[in-house]
Amino acid sequence: MKLLKNKWLGLAGCLLSLIVSQPIMAQIVDPEQQDSTQSTIAKLYQDVESLKKLKISGYIQAQYQLADSAGIKSYAGGDFPSFDDKRFLIRRGRLKATWTNSHSSFVFQVDATEAGTVSLKDAYFKYTDPYLQLFTLTAGLFNRPFGNELPMSSSDRESPERGRMSQIIFPGERDMGFMLTIQAPKTSRWNFIKLDAGLFNGTGLGAKEFDKKKDFIGHLTFNKASLNEKLKFVLGASYYDGGFRQDNDTLFSIQTVNDSVRFIQENAKYKGETTKRKYYGVDAQFSIDWFPGITTLRAEMIFGEQPGLASDNKSISAVVTKPIFQRKFKGGYVYFLQNIGQSKAQFVLKYDWYDPNKDVSGDKIGLQNSNLTEADIQYTTIGIGGIWRFDQNLKLMAYYDIVKNESTKLKGYTSDIKDNVFTLRLQYRF
Repeated sequence: MKLLKNKWLGLAGCLLSLIVSQPIMAQIVDPEQQDSTQSTIAKLYQDVESLKKLKISGYIQAQYQLADSAGIKSYAGGDFPSFDDKRFLIRRGRLKATWTNSHSSFVFQVDATEAGTVSLKDAYFKYTDPYLQLFTLTAGLFNRPFGNELPMSSSDRESPERGRMSQIIFPGERDMGFMLTIQAPKTSRWNFIKLDAGLFNGTGLGAKEFDKKKDFIGHLTFNKASLNEKLKFVLGASYYDGGFRQDNDTLFSIQTVNDSVRFIQENAKYKGETTKRKYYGVDAQFSIDWFPGITTLRAEMIFGEQPGLASDNKSISAVVTKPIFQRKFKGGYVYFLQNIGQSKAQFVLKYDWYDPNKDVSGDKIGLQNSNLTEADIQYTTIGIGGIWRFDQNLKLMAYYDIVKNESTKLKGYTSDIKDNVFTLRLQYRF
């Protein structure tokens, strides 16, 4: 019995020795297989590191809107179709690809809607100097560096749309050009100062350049916070200097004749000259994190000169063969934002105004021989809304725009137009 037991123990020992020695023998016997495995792992690691440089993001905004009247002109997502005061639409459907390297990045973004339109929104690269990390060059199609609301992403903004003035003087928000950014690294004590300055076509998004004139845009900001990050404030100043070549001989400007303010022909040999497009802006933001929740005040004011047409004050983006009307404008907006404690809810109150021709009042618009039209009417908008953030991806917005136009002598604008709009929007971002 003892002999049989010893035999079994000997057999078990041989098997155990064989199992333990198998990996060692494999390494000795098959070094090519080991090299192949290590090479595969190294290649897989390189592929993973490359993929980490690419980020795919985007968002979709599905919304329902109800207007006071059918077929109204609106800056709350575009004009309503004739005989229609209710609509469902995809306001924005964005897909964005970002490739980031050590000192550079590339961004490409498109937008698609339920109408079947697909358009380019961003196509630019950034390069930061690797030595001082002080200078960054941006070139391509990107947001114009003017003020606060204009470059803010529509997925982050607390109102459904930018203000009326922003949509008129900066249609599409973006433009082709290049920009130099000067800002010290985050580790520097001077990081709170930032200067953006660039040259642009001046035609805006989706329009080709049609003259040799280039527009300058600059924005200087100061961004500070308390040591515990409870108090934050931002101050900024913006400047725009540009224009376009005029292909009509006639230029009109506002003048006073016999105590009457009206458009008078200033130049009858203006063809080939460059119009004057100058904007000045100041912006500020203050926020405090305290027991009621985060409270934010944000404001911006812009004024300057805007060349347009007789019945349209929107920025020109193509060759113009009609007379030019030079207007002095002013406008701005104020946001009051209140997070409801530590909940997922936020209250939004916004006031924005735009006076496209600050030299005239409403009672002068529409008078005979004044040449004053609907393009000279002042508008104010009060926006009231609420936001509920389900999580970091999904949020619901309910918002009501109360739009007021000044009363004029012009047919159709003798009293306030019924053009208020309610928007219910669901946004998903990834």
